[in-house]
Amino acid sequence: MKDPIIFGDFIMSNPNDPEAEDPRLYEDLGGFDEIKEKLVKMLEEYGFENKPMNLVLFNDALEHVTKIHRIIRFPKGCGLLVGFGGSGKQSLTKLATFTACYDLFTISLVRGYKEADFKEDLRNLYKLVIKKP
Repeated sequence: MKDPIIFGDFIMSNPNDPEAEDPRLYEDLGGFDEIKEKLVKMLEEYGFENKPMNLVLFNDALEHVTKIHRIIRFPKGCGLLVGFGGSGKQSLTKLATFTACYDLFTISLVRGYKEADFKEDLRNLYKLVIKKP
């Protein structure tokens, strides 16, 4: 095992190829160089399907993406990301979600957003979950 000790199951994942076999082996990901190489490739693939993100993947960002990925891969996994605005919480979550081959549902808060709007967003989310886990 290399230092730092970072485990995950996304080194062999390929979200853009639906027919690719994805064994999801939870293993030592190696050093930051191996993780960065994979996540830079994922970030590039994300940019083909979605609005491209210009992220600088420094070592702490790589650790955070790995942790977010691990959280969302757990059954009923959830986490609370706390930090200053503009620190990359949303962007790293988008990258981790894409790497896990999941769909991301976000709520857009606008002026005048009320409880009824929140309930409608939840209804839309549940409709999507019924179609695809």
